[in-house]
Amino acid sequence: MRLVGIHYTRWPCKELDDFVPFVSKAKALGYDQLEVDALTLQRMSQWGRKRLGFEARNHQIDLSYSLSPNPGCDVSSLEEDTRKAGILCIQNVIHAIGEMGGGSLNGPLAGSFPPLGPSGGDKHRLLEQSVLSLRSLMQHCEDEDVMLNLRPVHRFEHFLLNTADDALSLLHMVNHSNCGIDLDTFSMNIEEPDLGDTIRKVGPYLHCLHIRDNTGGPVGSGSLDWHAVKQGLDAIYYEGPLVHYIPQTTSNSLQECKLIRNLLCE
Repeated sequence: MRLVGIHYTRWPCKELDDFVPFVSKAKALGYDQLEVDALTLQRMSQWGRKRLGFEARNHQIDLSYSLSPNPGCDVSSLEEDTRKAGILCIQNVIHAIGEMGGGSLNGPLAGSFPPLGPSGGDKHRLLEQSVLSLRSLMQHCEDEDVMLNLRPVHRFEHFLLNTADDALSLLHMVNHSNCGIDLDTFSMNIEEPDLGDTIRKVGPYLHCLHIRDNTGGPVGSGSLDWHAVKQGLDAIYYEGPLVHYIPQTTSNSLQECKLIRNLLCE
């Protein structure tokens, strides 16, 4: 059965280091999973992480984690100090997730976000740096039971990985079972000619699907071809999470999660 998750940014966040209130809110709306910011998790106290884990278990909510490394922590950087800072940042996050019992770390992890931009013809060198960095993190992922999922981002926001083909190419260069792919339907709608075919192409390497409509809003707010998405998911027997990634809202409609289940799970 596919899990339906929600990203924590759906709700106003008064306390940036306290995700606990969102656990019961996610459960009340019918979600199975809550995705929280990994860097914030890493900065939390050990007691804070234990409290979050206890609340999630109490409400039978799975946790996943997202990270968009800043330019000072870019694992693809040609500046060695910056690249090493990026490796250390992700390594510390991996250990924090391991303390939570393991799980998935999702996001544009191959570089920084926002990107600093390629200089001249350096994109190939940046990818080589990214592969080198990601390979160095794989043993940590294996030890802490963490799945590191790379997300391609559309061309208007990034330059390094834009398409599923880009992500697959990098994934094969890293060549480790703890490295997968995290697709985002909004970016896919910009970059990919066929959503269903893209999902089928990624196949068993797809470990997370972030879902939002072509408007960037909630599922059902635009005209994205959800039937094609479901056909692709069915074709690869996808049983992973569908994480609803939507703008902040104060709405508490039970219909948002039900709509996702109707469109993509049944």
